[in-house]
Amino acid sequence: MRQITTERLLIRPIQVEDFNDLQAILYDPLVVRYTRYRNVQAENNFAELFNSHFLGSIYTFGIETKDTHQLIGFYEFHPEGYSALLTYALAQSAWGKGFVAEVGKIMMAYGFEDLNFERVEAHYASLNPRSGRVMEKMGMTDLGSIGTFPSPHTGEVRTVMAYELTKENWLLNNAPEQAV
Repeated sequence: MRQITTERLLIRPIQVEDFNDLQAILYDPLVVRYTRYRNVQAENNFAELFNSHFLGSIYTFGIETKDTHQLIGFYEFHPEGYSALLTYALAQSAWGKGFVAEVGKIMMAYGFEDLNFERVEAHYASLNPRSGRVMEKMGMTDLGSIGTFPSPHTGEVRTVMAYELTKENWLLNNAPEQAV
C-alpha cells in the first residue's frame, strides 16, 4: 500500500522506526483494554508480533499525524476469505479527535477497491460505546450483540457488539454522482 494523506493524517505501512511508538500504544492498558492485543505486554511477545504481523503487511497501517510525524495508532484488517475483521487503536493523546473515522472512510475504500473484500466487520465491547459511534461514522451498520464473554484476566463480563459494511452498501453510498 502506498501512503495516503488526509487533511490531518498520513496512513502508511508500519515501519521499523515505529517499534517504540507502537509498543507504547500496545502497552497502555487503557488503549488495549478491549482489543485482541491486551496480552502483548512482554518484550519478546511484542517484538515477535511486531516483526511477524505489523511489518510488511498489506493489511496493517500506521496512523501518523502530519504536523508531528509521530505514529499515533494503527488500523488493520484481519482477512477471512472475502471478508475482513477490523481492528484499530489510538494512543490516548489522540482520542476524541475524529482520527479513526477519518482514517476509516479511506481504509474502507482501500479494503473494498484494492483488497477486494465483500464485507468488513468490526467488534467493540458495549462498555466502550464511543467505538460503536466511530463505526457508525465510517458508514457501518449495527448488527447488535454477538455474545457475552468474561474477561480471562479480570472476570469482567463484556457484551461484544458488531457492525458491518458490505461492498454493495459502500458502493451505493460512495458512487460518483451521475451527470444528468
